Amino acid sequence: MAAVLPRGRSAVPRLALLGVLWGITFPVSRLGVAAGANPFLLVAVDFGIAAALTGSFAAARGGPRPAAASLAVSAGVGALLIAGINLPLFWGERFATGGAASVVYATSPLLSLGFAALAGERGRIGARGGFALGLGLAGVLVLALAAGGSTITNPWGLVAFGVGATCQGAGAVALVRLRPRGEGAWGATFQFVGGGIASLAVVAAIAPRLAFPWSTAVVGSVLYVGVVSMACGYAVFFDLLRTHGAVGANQVTYLNPIVALAVGVLAFAEPFAPEEGVGLALILAALLLLHLPGKRAPITAPPVRSDRATVERPGGTTFS
Repeated sequence: MAAVLPRGRSAVPRLALLGVLWGITFPVSRLGVAAGANPFLLVAVDFGIAAALTGSFAAARGGPRPAAASLAVSAGVGALLIAGINLPLFWGERFATGGAASVVYATSPLLSLGFAALAGERGRIGARGGFALGLGLAGVLVLALAAGGSTITNPWGLVAFGVGATCQGAGAVALVRLRPRGEGAWGATFQFVGGGIASLAVVAAIAPRLAFPWSTAVVGSVLYVGVVSMACGYAVFFDLLRTHGAVGANQVTYLNPIVALAVGVLAFAEPFAPEEGVGLALILAALLLLHLPGKRAPITAPPVRSDRATVERPGGTTFS
């Protein structure tokens, strides 16, 4: 099963960085939706920006390019992982605050744990790891109860966030299994391409109204999400998947509510209940417990394949 704390470089700095980048995304992404932009078109534009930036980086970096079959796999995983996370998020934010969305998405580590078990991965969850994950879930539940009422105007918003969290949990496990050494720049580019295609398909099928006002809120939302959250944030996330597995990488969703709620309260005057402070404290305690030094990790790590350059061969490809 994927590692929470495998031996090697610490995940804490990368988790903290990604927690800030993605935590800000929840209230900022809602700006574009609240300003009247079609949520699915908004996501498609974000994917296009991220694909252009990541593809430019891959081209400038040089080196061998994966075969077409490999890139097709990346596009398919992107449709599940990246589109599956973001399409429900943007649609659901019409009915709830970004802080409420971040709370639901914080169930991703536990969902990854379940999907990893269903996928047949073997491993042992120690008592400390199990207690810490349960403590984090308790914090999420407290936040969910505190985030009800005025912050959620339609229960379908919560359903959408649940779908997105499920896609994040399952997609991370699928990516680790299909890309044991992580997704390179070309693969990441085609993940965004796959996500963009999925977004446009949804627009064509169920949301043909292409509302996209060129307001400050919409443009600012697009630039932050496309450049910072997707192009930069997913590079960090893929690196965490490579070194710490699906459960470890998805721990970032425990940090997201802290940042999202803070930004929502300070920048957008969203309400903050005392119970939310209790939930945040539980989440912080869970993360601290997971990352305390010890003799062994709470969840044992699978063997990691060695990193080698991409080599195209008849009938198959190895990935960089």
